[in-house]
Amino acid sequence: MRASRWVAAVLFAAGAVAVIEAQPPRGGGFGGFGQGGGVNARVLDNAALQAELKVTADQKEKLRPLADKQKEMMQRGGEIFKEAAGDKERMKELFAENQERQKKFQDEVKAELTKVLTADQQVRLKQVGRQVAGVRAFADDEVAAALKLTDEQKGKIKGIGDDLQKDMREMFGGGGKGGGGKGGFDPERMAENQKKMEKLNKAALGEVQDVLTDDQKAKWKELVGDPFDTSKLNQFGGGPKRPKD
Repeated sequence: MRASRWVAAVLFAAGAVAVIEAQPPRGGGFGGFGQGGGVNARVLDNAALQAELKVTADQKEKLRPLADKQKEMMQRGGEIFKEAAGDKERMKELFAENQERQKKFQDEVKAELTKVLTADQQVRLKQVGRQVAGVRAFADDEVAAALKLTDEQKGKIKGIGDDLQKDMREMFGGGGKGGGGKGGFDPERMAENQKKMEKLNKAALGEVQDVLTDDQKAKWKELVGDPFDTSKLNQFGGGPKRPKD
């Protein structure tokens, strides 16, 4: 895989950790994957998600200006990664700055998708967003209301989320385990950590299921819809992965 695609992967993963460490989402704002959030922008460039939503050629054309803007931002993200390689504090600072730019872009994308996508497509996008969010989706006001979560359930789910956050921090903490470090970006380590992230999220979601009643579990299935292979969202363009050289 080309270096630019690995840069996209590491930025996506780092962004996922930042989302986990952020405050609970409210109404699906930036970072609120429960309502689309960061998944929204993937409609612009991810072939797998476009196919899932059945995005038409005409819709893609309408979204092209934003797709071009996103490409420019991704290139800037690559420059940021190179600039801060090996410097954890500088990386943290630059990611914070980049996150603010992304927030504004996400708001712009969300507004445009509301105009371009059909009602059914928007519903499916929310479902996929909740699948990506996993445990964090339950902190979303719309999801909590639909499930009629009690205060006791919210407390238990928050505890599960806190444990997940701790595990994520340990996995990416120190020594460049996230793929950087003194040796530079390690794509194999990045892919390994991505799989670990998926397992941790799946395990945490299983714990949340034990907190829900049967009726709530049935409603949750409606809120997430049919399973979507969210690992495809980690691939720039949603295409197949190339084998190692």
